[in-house]
Amino acid sequence: MNISQKLSQQQLQEILEDIYKKGHESTDVCVKDIIEDLKRQILSVISS
Repeated sequence: MNISQKLSQQQLQEILEDIYKKGHESTDVCVKDIIEDLKRQILSVISS
């Protein structure tokens, strides 16, 4: 599967901005949680 065919640049930018905001909102940031959230959001976009 070619992710670039399913995920537009705008969608990727929105996902990354969301992850960035979540990372700055919390004082107790776990990298594993951020990566899992990123993975979940990308899979959500490409599976639809």
